[in-house]
Amino acid sequence: MYRATPITQRDGSSLANANCRMAAVSTGIDFHSKGAITSTGGEMRSRQSDQSGGTDSGDAAQAWETYGQELLVRDGQTFADLLDDLREGRCVQIDVWHASSEGPCVSGSGAYGHSMAVAPESNGSRWLTSDPWCSPGAWEWWEESLLRAGAEHLGSMAYTQATGGRFGPRNERELLERMRIARYALFTLYRPDRPASQDPPATGGGGRIFFTATRPQGTSSVEEGELPINAAPHLVTDQRADAAKGVEFFADANLSRRLGSMSKDAVVTVVGAPIGESVEGGSRAILVNTASAYNDGTVRPTIVYVSAGAIDPYTVPQTPPTSPDIEEALALRDSDWREWLLQGSPGDS
Repeated sequence: MYRATPITQRDGSSLANANCRMAAVSTGIDFHSKGAITSTGGEMRSRQSDQSGGTDSGDAAQAWETYGQELLVRDGQTFADLLDDLREGRCVQIDVWHASSEGPCVSGSGAYGHSMAVAPESNGSRWLTSDPWCSPGAWEWWEESLLRAGAEHLGSMAYTQATGGRFGPRNERELLERMRIARYALFTLYRPDRPASQDPPATGGGGRIFFTATRPQGTSSVEEGELPINAAPHLVTDQRADAAKGVEFFADANLSRRLGSMSKDAVVTVVGAPIGESVEGGSRAILVNTASAYNDGTVRPTIVYVSAGAIDPYTVPQTPPTSPDIEEALALRDSDWREWLLQGSPGDS
């Protein structure tokens, strides 16, 4: 297996202290292209539009696009999903609370958000990991349990911020968007050279983490003929089902191309009757909001497939559409919340 060159963020560029993600995805693009494309933290940062503070997965994906490549954004998935990507031969870039991961080159207290690259190479319970704060860049064998602890701690912090305040998110999609904003705030407010005086609160979160992934070496990121369906706008059906946490969903009706699993118990929309030629009992088409099916990392309402026996559909009355005036007011509310969060949550106890 091709082993990419580990990239340090400490390259002397103006935003080096905030460029852990850009260095990690530079290691990733080297792996992704088997050495045909190489970059640095500073160069990768210059290829996207956010030129102040921390970065997020969308910034990284934007930078990759300038090289003509697509970075898979897995925000909101679980550590089990990350392990699936590693076992498929993908290099991943994982967001962690550095102190909890005890990263190879943790700085000071480690009380800051951080991104590291993890190669699909294991040694017992350890994975080959590149911490961009190391200078020069280096690969280290790092315990899976520490990577999980750092990722889930950061995810829990983002969840706590996203659900705090007077008005919480209305649905799973909005929760994830607000978690992304909270994650960005944590990366902007706290860095290796400016750690938090104490850890932000971390309660709940359901194991959601943030990571990005390359394609497996030697394959395309989505095999031909196994694409899920991006649902048409305003798709209407009165069929619902309770999907339990852990239910796996797939890109095809024969359940051969796994996309992920439900991160929590949820009510899903059922689109079709049992199908699938080679699956005992058949499969059912359901509608979920997911980014796992798309190379651009965008969360979309997507028709995917589950084992027919995994759900029990039932009929519900249709819900009338939401008033545009209410939507406008909620958008304004969320804008105010974002500004409050990026200012360090003033007045929050």
